[in-house]
Amino acid sequence: MESVHRKAMSSTTKRKGDIRSFILTKKQATDQKRAGESEPEAESANAESQFIEMEVEKICVAETLECLDPEPEPEPEPESVNDDCAERQSETEVEDCAATAGPHDISKHRGDGPTQPSLESFPKTMQGCARRSFHADWYKMHNWVEYSQSKDAAYCFACRHFSLPNASRTVFTSMNGYSNWKKATFKDSGFCSHAKSESHVNAMFAWTENKKMLDRNSSMLGMMEEESSKKVIENQKYIRTLGEVLLLTATQNISQRGHRESSEADNRGNFLELLDLLSKHDPFLKKRMENQAKNAKYTSSLIQNEILQCLADMVKEEIIKEVKESAQFSVLVDETKDVKKMEQMSFVLRYYYNGVVQESFLEFQEADKLDAASLTEKIIGCLEKYGLEYKKNLVGQGYDGASTMSGKHAGVQARIREVAKHAFYVHCSAHCLNLVMVDSVKSVPDARHFFSLLERLYIFMSGSYVHPKWLDVQREMYDGQVRELSRLSETRWASRHTACRNVMDRLPAVMQVLEDISEEDNPDRAVEARGLLVQIDLNFIGCLVLFRKLLKDTHFLSEMLQSTQIDLTKAVELIATLRQTLEDYRSETYFDELWNEVSAI
Repeated sequence: MESVHRKAMSSTTKRKGDIRSFILTKKQATDQKRAGESEPEAESANAESQFIEMEVEKICVAETLECLDPEPEPEPEPESVNDDCAERQSETEVEDCAATAGPHDISKHRGDGPTQPSLESFPKTMQGCARRSFHADWYKMHNWVEYSQSKDAAYCFACRHFSLPNASRTVFTSMNGYSNWKKATFKDSGFCSHAKSESHVNAMFAWTENKKMLDRNSSMLGMMEEESSKKVIENQKYIRTLGEVLLLTATQNISQRGHRESSEADNRGNFLELLDLLSKHDPFLKKRMENQAKNAKYTSSLIQNEILQCLADMVKEEIIKEVKESAQFSVLVDETKDVKKMEQMSFVLRYYYNGVVQESFLEFQEADKLDAASLTEKIIGCLEKYGLEYKKNLVGQGYDGASTMSGKHAGVQARIREVAKHAFYVHCSAHCLNLVMVDSVKSVPDARHFFSLLERLYIFMSGSYVHPKWLDVQREMYDGQVRELSRLSETRWASRHTACRNVMDRLPAVMQVLEDISEEDNPDRAVEARGLLVQIDLNFIGCLVLFRKLLKDTHFLSEMLQSTQIDLTKAVELIATLRQTLEDYRSETYFDELWNEVSAI
């Protein structure tokens, strides 16, 4: 092996000597020729001589390595650029390696920024006498450098994305990139040489200006977003204030709007007056109320209704949530006419939540038709609208006793039982009590005459001329607060005990007023007063004492039957107790007590 090595070295040395002698001969000839040439031609000949000498040096080094390692070296991969090609490539002339698009693992757009992966070890390739690789420190030295792992090559981010259209291509913008790591950091080649080129300087300037523009835009956007966020917070605070004022008026059951709501009006309604009061103590609200455009104050009746509807929807969502959590529920429905004489259906849900029976009003719906099929469709549509599982969880339904609602075969309750098998129908107990009282009174003529006379007394005492006298007489005869006679309700008979109580407690004042009016010069009022006064006889006083006692007991039962805490068992017990009390009133002992009370009056 040593003999082979010595022979190889001897052969190489000999050949190298031959080449050197050739170079010397060639150089001498060149020097002689240069002496008789012009300066430009001499420089060209000098460059040719240096190039030949470099080529000979490379050949000698390659042959020496080949002799030391007889095994053939692997051919370089097609993606890499070998030393000979890299050294001959000029920074401004790389037409054969040029490509418009780079590898897939480097930046594709200006906004991506340079691709600068940080690896524990970069791939090494044989360059010159050593294995060399890319270094991550070069990112800090040249911020425009980006590295492709697939190509094991470096590229210029600035030149790839910000070069002028007519700029010449370089190895740093080619498809294969720059991979001559041996000369990468040389002052007159590699990164430094590329950084000094005119095309790179222009690209770097364009890149810098682009970053400045992006920074300005991002700063401006940040200011705009900050201002927008501030405006959103202010608007939310303002709308919250409007909502809280409307919530207060709705909770206290007072009207929002006034008859005149212009700025010149003395009273613009509760809503606007409350806002004015708050603005005196809140500078922000005062500024919005005074400086905001008229179409952005959100105080119109339309906006008020929309905010109230939003509040109502929030309450409904909470009710529906509680109903769904409690699973089983009952529905209570009744119809009534509004001020426009339109039939309105009220929906109430009854359910058990957090250990307490809840009865929550849900909504009103206009009833276009009052037949059983249409009302059933309304009720089921309301339950479906809020996503309630009525087929499984509806366990009760309560209506009045009208045949349309309570019919066993074609009524609303029967139709709902067809789809909700567990929806047990209960006729409203308070309504049943009211019907019993109506039928009982209608069957007794003296009772009918008595309540008719009470209604006439209410109408007479409420007149514009008589009412002040009625109040004055009470103040003269009684201490404390004056009382008003109550109007009789056709649907709440149990509440008539208030009318009986007030007339009985103020009967002397009633008679005094009637006597005073009957002696006045006005014939119509005098005749009416005398007629009422004559009818207040022993029979009237007896009925007054009797019905005050009866209606007091029935009113208590009616209130209990309408309580949310009562159940069916309690209702039955209370009704049985009232029946026993009424039977006890038929005794001689109670009649004696009643007669003594009538006589005392």
